[in-house]
Amino acid sequence: MEFINIILLVIYFISLYFTIFWIIVFIEDKPPSISNNKKNLYSSSISIIIPAYNEQESIEKTLLSVLLLDYPKENLQIIVVDDGSTDNTEQKVKEVISANSSYDISLFQQKNKGKGAALNAGLSKATGEYFACLDADSFVHKDTLRKMVDFYATAEQDIVIVTPTLKVASPKRFWQKIQAIEYIISIFIAKLMSKVDCLYVAPGPFSLYKTAIIKKLGGFDENNLTEDQEIAYRVQKNNLKIKQCPAADVYTTAPKTFSELYAQRNRWFKGGLFNALKYKNMLLNKSYGDFGILQMSVNVMLFIFSITTVSFFFYYTITPLLRSFYNLYLVGFDIKPFLRDIFMINLDLLSLDITTMFIINIALLITIFLIYLSYKNAEQQITFFDLLYLIPYLFIYYIILSFIAVVIVIELFFGKKQKW
Repeated sequence: MEFINIILLVIYFISLYFTIFWIIVFIEDKPPSISNNKKNLYSSSISIIIPAYNEQESIEKTLLSVLLLDYPKENLQIIVVDDGSTDNTEQKVKEVISANSSYDISLFQQKNKGKGAALNAGLSKATGEYFACLDADSFVHKDTLRKMVDFYATAEQDIVIVTPTLKVASPKRFWQKIQAIEYIISIFIAKLMSKVDCLYVAPGPFSLYKTAIIKKLGGFDENNLTEDQEIAYRVQKNNLKIKQCPAADVYTTAPKTFSELYAQRNRWFKGGLFNALKYKNMLLNKSYGDFGILQMSVNVMLFIFSITTVSFFFYYTITPLLRSFYNLYLVGFDIKPFLRDIFMINLDLLSLDITTMFIINIALLITIFLIYLSYKNAEQQITFFDLLYLIPYLFIYYIILSFIAVVIVIELFFGKKQKW
């Protein structure tokens, strides 16, 4: 029991250290300075690459969101790469092209090779000074591209990637509503990470890249499960910058069912572990600044914390349940004594673990404060229904994610891999 208390204290102090660090970043946050090198806005040519695999349900809406962008269409090149779809994706794209002949829209088809290969195929055709990747199940706000180009024009010259603020599009199902909360919090955390150059992923939905530099770096890794994360690691390794544009809204279709969520997070976590191992020489390496010292440490600790969370869940929840079931078995499943114990309140203040209660309460207060700041940052009101979904989000969702993280460690022994 003493060993468990020591582990809990270690986790608490590590979490508290990083929390204080991010609070300091938040307090010291200042508006970006305006560069004197601001050029003629919206004259930059932009290539938009849309990789698609069996996206007949959403590809038309995705393309229409691009066509509605408030940006000079003569400076837009739209490239759709059909990665061996077996549904009507091709026909849907051709219908949009036919109805919008004044736009530069191209459709390229290839055998199914995976998303990284589809992105590289589009990148090889890209002629724009910048290029954006847009997942075929995501939709970009009409003002987003202008805001991102503005951001490039007013920020440091060594920025290679500008990321958007990613939100869940029209959450309706239970799992989508939980993820909507997760994404709102992630937007705020990404904003803080951006301030100290710690962004480690360039989201598939509409991150904007400098074309020449990404081509020079070799394009996307076609054998990587999370190519959007790998390219971010590679940019960081070359001491180039990734920044978040806080006002650039992009909406993505979140998994509707648990099986879809599991498949997505399985791929994300597995790719995250692969990338942490691939770039392990950056860990605690001061040559890479806060990214090497801080963010690489956090990326590794997430897996350690997941294993710890699952272990504690079994120790404090599953084991007592199994013990109670065994005790019921011994008394012939006579539940009367157990019901009596449940409804009897025996509160002994002297037996309470004050240290543990203090840690739990402080952690809960910090989490609530973080959620408040996240909603304020996203300019969204916390509704009554948000409060209802916050309960499973806080007390169930991350236990489930921890289980998935542990599962992927086991699956690595079997070499399981998904392309999309």
